[in-house]
Amino acid sequence: MQSENDSPSDDIRAIESLLSQFDLAISSGDAANLADFFCVDAAAFFTGKGDLLIGRDAVVETWRRHLCNWSDVVIRRHATFVRIHGDVAWASFLWDGEGTAESQRYQIKNERWTVVMLWEDGDWRFAQTHTSLPYFQWENHKK
Repeated sequence: MQSENDSPSDDIRAIESLLSQFDLAISSGDAANLADFFCVDAAAFFTGKGDLLIGRDAVVETWRRHLCNWSDVVIRRHATFVRIHGDVAWASFLWDGEGTAESQRYQIKNERWTVVMLWEDGDWRFAQTHTSLPYFQWENHKK
């Protein structure tokens, strides 16, 4: 949380900046400073992975592995919704993306993101992230 003299819109701008910088780091494949985005005890669920990753090192290492396999990545974040309460903030948004992974082109529409952020050491950082893709084959679950 910023000082008492700052307005809530200052925090919104800081969070928007965090999200935009993260988008840019992922789309550019820049893993060098990913740790700066996360709290030490961050947790993450990744799309397509079943296990909860706990700890900044585990989360950042997963991102690094992904980024080593991706190229020509374009991310378009939209429908961003942010709320702040004291030194805790949360946001939901959608990512549309495309790129190349393992020599195959891919396109993703409306990957859902939910993030929890903490004000830590003078910056907003991700404490928890969760991503998932929309599921359209509900009929397969009927008995």
